[in-house]
Amino acid sequence: MSKPILDKQNTYHPYEIISTLFLVLILLGMGIYSLVIPAAFYDLNLKIAVVAVFIYGFYLISQNFIQSRKKKSNYFYGGITIAFGILLLFNQRLPEWIIRTSFGWYCLIASISMLVQACINWSNRVKIRVRSVVLISIYGIIGCVLLFTDYVDTVNLLRIFGVYFILLAARIAVNLYDAYSSSYTWKRGLYIGLPIVLGTLLPDAALKVINEKIKLGQDYGKKTVKVDRDAPAKLKVFIHIGSDGFQKIGHITFSWRGMIYSYGNYDTESYRFLQLLGDGVYFIVPEDLYVPNLVKYEHNTLFEYSIVTTPQEDEKIEEQLDELFHRSVRWYSKIERKGKASKLAELEEDYPSRLHYRTGAKFYKFKSGSFKTYWVVGDNCALFSDLILGTVGADVLSVKGILTPGTYYDYLENEYQKENSPIIQRRVHSFEASLTQK
Repeated sequence: MSKPILDKQNTYHPYEIISTLFLVLILLGMGIYSLVIPAAFYDLNLKIAVVAVFIYGFYLISQNFIQSRKKKSNYFYGGITIAFGILLLFNQRLPEWIIRTSFGWYCLIASISMLVQACINWSNRVKIRVRSVVLISIYGIIGCVLLFTDYVDTVNLLRIFGVYFILLAARIAVNLYDAYSSSYTWKRGLYIGLPIVLGTLLPDAALKVINEKIKLGQDYGKKTVKVDRDAPAKLKVFIHIGSDGFQKIGHITFSWRGMIYSYGNYDTESYRFLQLLGDGVYFIVPEDLYVPNLVKYEHNTLFEYSIVTTPQEDEKIEEQLDELFHRSVRWYSKIERKGKASKLAELEEDYPSRLHYRTGAKFYKFKSGSFKTYWVVGDNCALFSDLILGTVGADVLSVKGILTPGTYYDYLENEYQKENSPIIQRRVHSFEASLTQK
């Protein structure tokens, strides 16, 4: 049974409301400006970009005069930045080329990624949806037109961006309204996400803020509770983030009734195409063993979100998990194949082996259907988790594209702020904090 809200940490503070409304107005203004007078919008942003680049370049160099410890890299990167600013100043077509090329490559890569996923689905006898074919075509056409023709000039491209800015402003405004709406519920619908680069970097940026607060001895939001319940939520979502390499992009898992379910490219012997493809494998492990292992040994920070579910949703989740289990078979890690008495030793670099050694995790490999083949920008950890979250109405993956755990992080953070969303608790399991507790 739920008890009254304990605190208002989930709702926006007055200054957050003002700053959010200010952001909405800025995005709306940018959208209208780029729709109505795109050429002037382009010129204005070019001037702002040149000034910002010069300021940042001189800032990097000045740090060696301000700080006692000088870094040669500051001179190098500062010089490169200033040189780029000069290039922008005297070659005003360069930004236009950058915009066209960047967006064109994104669309083309998204199209190819979805095409690869469609081929995987065909190979695994999974039905290919008409919507997927349409999106592959749209992304592919836009990418090719931008990269290889002059049919779409910068003015028209800026108008497209203007529409996106307006939609993003609307999404942020609706989020703010939903935070106080008594009738708000999760439902599948249109989800306008942040640009792929920002979405990907969000968890890493949040991690840096948290680590800085820990170093300063400030409150980093270790645990905040919206609704106090006699029993813990059965469904939880975890966003993992590390400080090195691909860990910065993150990973997403979910927990159901105290058991973690995690999907990924865990079979090193099936790696293909630079480890971006492989046999789809998921593991099951008790949450109370998995989380400490991630923090202590894998040096990850985890953002945990507890989600309350109804009896009807519980039944749907159980049905979905049963379906996954019945089309998968037990897969054994290298250390399991060696026998129970085996030491970790030379298998330390093999993640499935060290995870099983420290937690007893059990691995399963799909034998048919979706997720039989892992594809880093297709059937990945985010889509696997969405199988379960979709049953309770989470709509983060309604619009296709290149998806990252950061997309889910952005969605869950916004949903937690809403008083009537089913996310009732947020917790941070920090690696940095664990170091200070020793």
